[in-house]
Amino acid sequence: MTLNIQEIMKGLDQLFDNQEGDRIEEYLSTYLEQALKEGDVGSAITIINELIGFYRDTSQYEKAEAYCEKLLPFMEGAGLKDTVHYGTSCLNIANAYRASGRLEESMAYYHRVFDIYDRNLEKNDFLYASLNNNLSLLYQEMGDFDRACEALSEALDIVKQYPEALVELAVTYTNLAASYVKAGCLKKAKETSELGLAVFRDGLTEDFHYSAALSGAGDIHYACGEYAEAVECYQQAMVSLKQHVGLTHGYFRIVSNLQVCYEAMGKEEALNGLRLSRDYYEQFGKAAFERADAKWNQDDSRDSQELDGICFAKLGEGSECFGLDDLLSKDHDFGPGFCIFVTRNQFDKYGEELEKLYNELPDNFRGFSRPKFIEGAPRNGVIIVEDFLGRILDLSGSELEFLMENKTLSEEVWLRTEDWRLKTVTNGEIFDGENSVYESIYSRLKKGYPDAVWRKRLAQKLGEICQLGQYNYQRLMVRQDLYGAILMLHDFEKKVVEFLFLINRVYAPHEKWMLAEAETLSKGQNILKEVKDLMKLTPELSSYLQRDMVDWIGTVNREDIIVEMIDHIGEEMVMLLKDEGLTKSNENYLEMQIPYILNGC
Repeated sequence: MTLNIQEIMKGLDQLFDNQEGDRIEEYLSTYLEQALKEGDVGSAITIINELIGFYRDTSQYEKAEAYCEKLLPFMEGAGLKDTVHYGTSCLNIANAYRASGRLEESMAYYHRVFDIYDRNLEKNDFLYASLNNNLSLLYQEMGDFDRACEALSEALDIVKQYPEALVELAVTYTNLAASYVKAGCLKKAKETSELGLAVFRDGLTEDFHYSAALSGAGDIHYACGEYAEAVECYQQAMVSLKQHVGLTHGYFRIVSNLQVCYEAMGKEEALNGLRLSRDYYEQFGKAAFERADAKWNQDDSRDSQELDGICFAKLGEGSECFGLDDLLSKDHDFGPGFCIFVTRNQFDKYGEELEKLYNELPDNFRGFSRPKFIEGAPRNGVIIVEDFLGRILDLSGSELEFLMENKTLSEEVWLRTEDWRLKTVTNGEIFDGENSVYESIYSRLKKGYPDAVWRKRLAQKLGEICQLGQYNYQRLMVRQDLYGAILMLHDFEKKVVEFLFLINRVYAPHEKWMLAEAETLSKGQNILKEVKDLMKLTPELSSYLQRDMVDWIGTVNREDIIVEMIDHIGEEMVMLLKDEGLTKSNENYLEMQIPYILNGC
């Protein structure tokens, strides 16, 4: 079947229009394979150029460069060297190298394009406008903004001769404005930016380049100290860019600029996940549900008291619920949203209406899109309390029933449940829902372990720490099992940090956040510092080779600094236990402290 490149390109445009960027790579790759199989050189060249552009725009630079290396030899083999098409491919390669930071190679290709065009085209040919536009971006990357402005002025003079080239006109204005900013000409920059935006807003806002125009306008407003206007532009740019190509490096550069703007406005926390969700709820969610509640209260067929038990919150899985999110956290499952906790009974009666209300809230807030629904493990929207608690706490049916009835866990479950699970259901923040079922459970669990359970868990933790560090580490080193000793040491370090959470009566989060949150603990920071110092060391067998295994029995290797550090951490832990009134014993071998912990001294 012969390829129709016009239809292929029309299909590509449709994918962009439908915001199906995740399908583009497979779409182009499939047709490239077919073109190569059929020996359709022209179609193959067009598709390779499109792939290079796609990989460049989505920050997949290695893939873009791989095709760059193949493209020109392929064209030369087809007898197309030094043709206008060859020059345009050189321009595409120059753009890809510019985006990936290979600036010198990029400049060489731009010069090559000029040489080919000069031998084949008239001086006012539209291709020169595209060439100068792209060359200006390289000058910007190189910090030569005067030459960038010159190149763009030449491009603008040519584009104005083509009334149908509205996108190109808007892009040229945008690029020229950006160069004026860098050159320190803010007045010119603002005027030029507004001209470009006016062209885009006259029916071209769905064009991919509109996001760059908005971002550029944000840069100008920021440079002029107009922070609120800059924020609005950056937020619109984020929405537009994500719709067209997803979460690229360019997208996160805009997020970073937006954060800087908010900091300049004294609103440093505006993009923190919890603050974002709380403000979204306060600005949109609260009023929407209050209006619905007032309407439902007028319906005699409804039990309004049942709906009073709904809990609005942002908590559960995700770094933002722990207050530990940063720029990297925003690359997945991040955005404005909140949880609507209802019992199964409430969901059966009102769930469909509540979900409809939630889904009708604005899709975007401060530039971020509402996260997609995660089937089986929802983090936003209407969530059934029993499903959430049962899944996170890993409860059986009877255990869940006990929790729902008593608003607490049985002692058996308290002892069994891992800290990170309890942390996950008690983190974040409840916005509204006083006296709701979830708020009651949340408040009780957040108080921490019952005293008897807490002492048992402390005793268990001391036993683990003792076995791992004070006992097994040196035994493995004596056996010259270096890697076993390293693994034992890492477990010891982790268990000591878990002990610090326990002694502070704070649930330890998942280990990827454990050390970051440990910094906030009020007690035991000296021990945490020693653990971190220990983490920097790697065990060495050299001091264990001086004796054979029998001679080491009953002996402590004081030449191993790690043994000394483990002992000192044990001493510090005992001092902390004494400070807390949990023991009167000075015994540093931690297993010996267990009876004191369990029996209350």
